[in-house]
Amino acid sequence: QSLLVCVGALMLSVVLILPLLFVVHYHFPKLDALMNILILLPFAVPPVVSSVGLLQLYGSGPLQMVGTPWILIGCYFTVALPFMYRAITNNLQAINLRDLMDSAQLLGASTFQAAFLVVLPNLRKGLMVALLLSFSFLFGEFVFANILVGTRYETLQVYLNNMRNSSGHFTSALVISYFLFVLVLTWVATFLNKDKSQ
Repeated sequence: QSLLVCVGALMLSVVLILPLLFVVHYHFPKLDALMNILILLPFAVPPVVSSVGLLQLYGSGPLQMVGTPWILIGCYFTVALPFMYRAITNNLQAINLRDLMDSAQLLGASTFQAAFLVVLPNLRKGLMVALLLSFSFLFGEFVFANILVGTRYETLQVYLNNMRNSSGHFTSALVISYFLFVLVLTWVATFLNKDKSQ
């Protein structure tokens, strides 16, 4: 369940943030300063305060989502925003987006072709870093998961918290498995991210 929520939030982040960053950096570069301020807002509000506000907003009415994984996906999306934004922005600045787009268009590519076939492959490393950072943070998140869904949709951290008074051996084995999973995931991402040199 933790994997489903984290992957769902990260997919939503990629689908929404990549086009937004492309538009901001290519067409409206002056908005970058404003975006840097807005993107830090999730860190300005403590998780407990955010959770209480979300409980009030989505606890009743037509958008009643408290206790469902959908509210966690939306919440995790906002938590992942700063990690995704900073990593991809740094990568966009490093590849010199405007020159790359202009060169591709001079060679006959449309804006969509240049963005999809030229810029996107150059963002692979930045995107991988953003996804890894966000995933490692979200997978260990406890406050939002405990307050917003609790035992109705148990994530790994909520489950570990509920099991802390039962079997210490089982909890320890689960934590070690979690660390091994993150280690293997990091190794696979590093292997896939290596430059292929001949």
